[in-house]
Formats: sequence, C-alpha cells, structure tokens
Amino acid sequence: MGPGDGIMRRGFNPSVDGFFLPQHPYHPEPAPTAAEVPMLICSTFNEMSPSRTDSSLENLTLEEVKARLKERMGWFPGLGENAAVAVDAYAKAFPDKKPVEIWSMISSNRKNTIALADAKSKQPAPVYLAWFGWQPPLFDNRMRAFHCLDICFWFYNTDLMLTHTGGGSRPRELSVKMANSLLNFMKTGDPNGGGLPEWPRYTTENGETMILDDVSEVKNDPDREARKALPA
Repeated sequence: MGPGDGIMRRGFNPSVDGFFLPQHPYHPEPAPTAAEVPMLICSTFNEMSPSRTDSSLENLTLEEVKARLKERMGWFPGLGENAAVAVDAYAKAFPDKKPVEIWSMISSNRKNTIALADAKSKQPAPVYLAWFGWQPPLFDNRMRAFHCLDICFWFYNTDLMLTHTGGGSRPRELSVKMANSLLNFMKTGDPNGGGLPEWPRYTTENGETMILDDVSEVKNDPDREARKALPA
C-alpha cells in the first residue's frame, strides 16, 4: 500500500509473501519456526498521554472522555457508540485512575498484546508478559508511562534518557531489576532472578502479567473485563 492508494495503513506488520515469510508469525496461529524460542512482551500503560501537551485535559470528566473517544484520533479509530461502555468498564477496573488516564488506557489498550501472548502460549517455549506503569515526574506528571518509555529501563539507560525519566535513583532502581531480568532472559529464556518478584510464564487462562513500577507485582490479567467492552 502506498500514499496514493487511498488506504490508511494501520500499524506495522509482517508482509507474508509465501517465500521469505511463508505465514504470519503469530496470526491466526503461531508459526512453527519459533516454537522453541521463548518470548518476553512488554507494553506501556499510556502509549499516548492526551494531556502531555495540554494541561487542561487533566480536568476532563468521564462524560467528556466518552465524547472524545467516539471519534478517530490519529491511529486510534474511535469507538463510536461503544465509547460509553468502554469508559465505564475501564473506570470500574481502575478506580484510582483519572478520566484522562482512562482515555489514555483505552486508546493504548492491550488487545493486540494479549492476542500475541495467547498465540505464543500455545507453543512449548514460554512467553512472559509485562505491563509498564512507571510514570516520570516530568511536565507535572502528565507524560505518564508513554510509548517506548520502558526501553531505557530494560537497557539500563535511565540516567542518559533524562527527557524520559528525569534521572536519579528512583528510575535507576527499577532499571537495575528490569535490565538484570532481561539479561537472565537472554541467557536462559527465563527472566527470574533479576530482582523483580517471581515472574510466572503467561497463560491464557490466568493472564499472568508483571506490572512494572516502583513496586512491581504480578497480577492476573487486570484489564480482562475492561477489554471485553472494546469492539472486536
């Protein structure tokens, strides 16, 4: 697809040509070529933080969020009449989150992440799932756990990425644990032993998810009921 074909491409995906790539790696079924290769998946709570450059959005109500989520915004297709149900579901699952954070979590939802984890979990090699929720103390805390913020933590670069973390001991403490866990995973296929809590392999039944934050913990699919409210 090109810019002149009238089609808006959503996302970046493997291109199956039947020769170099005989089938999609994980859709609808996982390809056998990686059946024995462990996988670690991580996404962030707030891929897109709406109030990052507009502080007035911090004061939105849930009703205003419902209205905004009806419409397409960038890559997010909009939920139409499903917006109200989705907002109520996420607000119920995450009662400590502000309306603007609910907006962010819905537009950054984990549907594709879970689909990938579910597909990989059918294979012999384990898959480990993480959800990064650490929020930087920048722009009056409006940046939140944005797209790719976790990368500098995995690679022990939080003191270099001051624009992302603010630097200092707080992000570094989490980074040490994440980087050591990633190193263990690269060596053995198992991230345990790096300083994070005991990290079980992901299963579709339980949805085991490592929540990465100042105090990390494993939760069983914390947004499962909320995701059910999203359109198929």
